[in-house]
Amino acid sequence: MMQSNCYRRIFVLGSGFSKSFSPQMPTLRDLNELIPFGIPDEFPHFRDYCKRFLTLCNGDSDYLGIEPLATSILSAQIFPGERERLYHASLRFELLRFIASVIRRDNDVLDESAAAILKKFLVSCENDSASGSRETLLLSFNYDTLIETAIAKDKELCEQVSVDYGVKIDPADRSAKRGKKTRTIDLIKLHGSLNWFPVKGASDELDLKNVCEVEPQDRSFPIYCEDTPIFIPMAHAKESFLRGSLFNLLWSKADYYLKNAEEIYFIGYGFPKTDINNLEFLLRHRDRFKKVVVFEREGHNDLQRLQKLLGESLVESCDAKEFLEKLK
Repeated sequence: MMQSNCYRRIFVLGSGFSKSFSPQMPTLRDLNELIPFGIPDEFPHFRDYCKRFLTLCNGDSDYLGIEPLATSILSAQIFPGERERLYHASLRFELLRFIASVIRRDNDVLDESAAAILKKFLVSCENDSASGSRETLLLSFNYDTLIETAIAKDKELCEQVSVDYGVKIDPADRSAKRGKKTRTIDLIKLHGSLNWFPVKGASDELDLKNVCEVEPQDRSFPIYCEDTPIFIPMAHAKESFLRGSLFNLLWSKADYYLKNAEEIYFIGYGFPKTDINNLEFLLRHRDRFKKVVVFEREGHNDLQRLQKLLGESLVESCDAKEFLEKLK
């Protein structure tokens, strides 16, 4: 029997979900295609690092994915001297800025048809916060603000619904008056978000008290817009991002809700084999998986891998919008 403080159903969202609604939203493949020659001039250290790495690999770009590059840059701890340490700090900064700039907020553009489908889905996911009823949770591995933007740009949703991130993240404009809304879209973003920022002057550890939400319409937006948002990059070296209370609490809550859900759906999430931690985290709940939706052509290696991992009946090759349109 489901506990009253849990969710009956959970939708786990991956990059394919956002890509379906907003085609300009990049996936991991799109990001890899920019390396190294599509890296803009504003990231010279990162671009030169990638070019040198390509030379070391005899020009074989198969070794030049964002995941191994980010892992190498973020895991480095020992430097011969101060010059190398400062250079590496700049390299780390440019890496994170590059990722955030590619998965930028102006990718959250929806055409009329996509906006209508997403609105219908979000309405079906609303929870009544006044009664304490929690039916549906969205669990996202994405950084983008597609869902937040869809709510903000729809007059009806904006007036009635707020986003509940599962943890208390105060707005940067803490003095601004915000009306209490009784209906929520419960959205846990396991890898962070492009509208979360470290509070000015905060320490390195990402504690909840050091995190704020910043939206383009906020008075504080010009102060934060040049900063790097809070997100865990696509790398195996994630330990430094998991210090502090923010991500520890988010992942603990997600694990608890997954344990107690009756139905778990995956939309646009392909269970990447490179991320062992995520596989272990999710697969122990496989007895309650209802559907895994990815958009891959028949016979594609990733589709066959998923069918072998989860079973052919569970995996469906379908565009996320099409799947949600027929979902009851």
